[in-house]
Amino acid sequence: MYQVIIGMEVHVELKTKSKMFSRAKNEPEGDVPNTHIDEVVLGHPGTLPVPNKKAIEWTVLIGKALGCSIRELSKFDRKHYFYPDLPKGYQISQYDEPIAENGSMTLHFILEENVRDTAVIGIERAHLEEDTAKLTHDASGNTLVDFNRAGVPLVEIVTKPDFKTAAEAKMFCKELQQIMRYLNVSDANMEKGQMRCEANVSVQKVGSFEIVDGLVKPLNGETLNNKVEVKNINSFKAVERAINFEIKRQTALIEAGETWTQQTRGWDENKNETVLQRIKENAADYRYFPEPDIPPFEPLVIAGEVRIPELPLAKRMRFHNEYKFSYADALLLTASKDIANYTEAVMSELYSWIKTLEERNEAALEPIKDDIAKLAGGWLTSKLTGALNDLKKSFKDIKFTPENFAELVALIYTKKVTSTNASKILKEMVQHDTDIDPTHIMEEKGYGQVSNTDLIETIVDDIIVKFPDQVQQFKDGKDPIIKFLVGMVMKASQGTANPQIAEEVLRKKLT
Repeated sequence: MYQVIIGMEVHVELKTKSKMFSRAKNEPEGDVPNTHIDEVVLGHPGTLPVPNKKAIEWTVLIGKALGCSIRELSKFDRKHYFYPDLPKGYQISQYDEPIAENGSMTLHFILEENVRDTAVIGIERAHLEEDTAKLTHDASGNTLVDFNRAGVPLVEIVTKPDFKTAAEAKMFCKELQQIMRYLNVSDANMEKGQMRCEANVSVQKVGSFEIVDGLVKPLNGETLNNKVEVKNINSFKAVERAINFEIKRQTALIEAGETWTQQTRGWDENKNETVLQRIKENAADYRYFPEPDIPPFEPLVIAGEVRIPELPLAKRMRFHNEYKFSYADALLLTASKDIANYTEAVMSELYSWIKTLEERNEAALEPIKDDIAKLAGGWLTSKLTGALNDLKKSFKDIKFTPENFAELVALIYTKKVTSTNASKILKEMVQHDTDIDPTHIMEEKGYGQVSNTDLIETIVDDIIVKFPDQVQQFKDGKDPIIKFLVGMVMKASQGTANPQIAEEVLRKKLT
């Protein structure tokens, strides 16, 4: 029997205006290569690095958001290695005195509706460094270097080996991305390299080790297998696939009686496998020593008062408890700050409307809150998303206000419009480049729900004549066929007939 040890290292580019140690513009994705550079970025002789104050402030913020302790005194170090993407021949990083350390993140897994499981992942450290240049290999075998990315502020978050599965590692990366976006320190777009995930994986025999304070220690004189670092992982799905592949690969090696050296492997997305890149260096190989051009600094003094906004997990739990959203809907509705803020505004409008009904003695407040949350949650997560996808738009393209979306939900709840026609109204709202009132669309297009019994009876009589076989099946005891007949009434009325009244009229005429 074998057991896997998994740890993650995640690099996040900060979106400060300038680079980490120079005044060069921080635009790593600039259209023209090698334009956002200066003498400091290129490592010209005689240049001196000046730390980016905002980057230090944001690293303190990230550390606090991850529950880390912030060092009273921190410093920068030189990490030496020679590679074309490193113009100075060394990287200014942090070695033994990182800004933040010893934190944790709690992951909540939705196993099924309203059932959760949790995992606590230790955060070993979060340190600040500069990014490297970007290498591009063309079809002719040439390697091109773009220094626009060199010197970009980069926070590296190192976890403890607390992951039990690849799925947990994937969820951690997704949660970390949301936190960075909520803090507004990085867009953390993996496709653009703004967030880069690396996994440390080693497969061991069960009982051959223990983990103490984040350190893996052998038991009973066992010699542990070396860990493998997997790089070039550029999506959340790839995080899970790469780790699972490496687990299978190492397990096969163990069963074949083979060993391996500590190494770095890359994830090949096309082949769905890891490939050897180099034998892994250790700290001694990098010849770390304190950066002589930057004195030690006090992170908390530089950062001043740090205010942490409501983070994704807390907001998710509040949405479930306060608005009565399901865990699944709460997860979707807190995926970004924009969606979460829009949802809050929609629910605020709906609660104001419910309060008005209560004051008029038309309804009691509490009994309908759950129904409203379920309805609003479904339309926000399913119908709105579907309408945006159909029109190839994103949430940022929405022009209608939360007030008008809440009005649409209220129209559906009060049965002034059917679900079918509400979908048509929503599609028109999404299509418009300006804010638009759903009631206006309903009245203009004649989408309002018809509850006139006489009019519905006329439609029902026509349906009974057109579908004699189904009518006979219902009369013979096949009750579910009534849904088909109601559907035909709805189709004939272009979605305007009240389906409940339509079913009542059908049953009355057929019994």
